[in-house]
Amino acid sequence: MDRKEIEKLLREKLEANYQAYIHQLQNKPSADLIEQAAEIAAAKLVYEELKDVGNNPDYLEYLLRFENPLEVVRDAWLDENNVVHNEEMDHALWSLMDKGNAEQDYALDETFLPPEQGVRLC
Repeated sequence: MDRKEIEKLLREKLEANYQAYIHQLQNKPSADLIEQAAEIAAAKLVYEELKDVGNNPDYLEYLLRFENPLEVVRDAWLDENNVVHNEEMDHALWSLMDKGNAEQDYALDETFLPPEQGVRLC
């Protein structure tokens, strides 16, 4: 097979995989969809990245071996990105408190304001 044929076949397979995936999601309750949010986002990302098939021909040919290359790459992507974010979250929280920008951008709960901030009039 030449590269153009490989690209065409993979594009068709990915499209069919993605449409089948979307179809099975449509029958799920919203609570299940919320629980699957990371998987759904990964499937969309993989589909968007692979549908234009600008990748290494060896990868494309390899992916054609699978009935559902979308699922294969989606699961690999999720595995690669399944990391603990403790340090990043700690930094985000520190930055949030240090800069204090959120206090101007978001509504505050007056019940929990520290005494030194006093009562806000505006």
